[in-house]
Amino acid sequence: MKVEFEIEETRELLVFLCDRLIEDAGLAEADRATIRKWRGDSMRAGSPAMRDLHDKVNADLARALENRQRSSVRKPDWR
Repeated sequence: MKVEFEIEETRELLVFLCDRLIEDAGLAEADRATIRKWRGDSMRAGSPAMRDLHDKVNADLARALENRQRSSVRKPDWR
């Protein structure tokens, strides 16, 4: 099975994680503003940094699925 995020999906995941970090981490307002600025400036959908993140997320997802598939094959059914 192959699962791969589109770049827009990766961006939405980043936005979600940043929003949760901003809301739940108890950061100072200056730090929240810095995260928002970084997300808006550096992590646009077509930027090189966003493409790098997209590639890394998909590589990690593929590796996790491969490890899960491999480990399920090795587990005996009788346990």
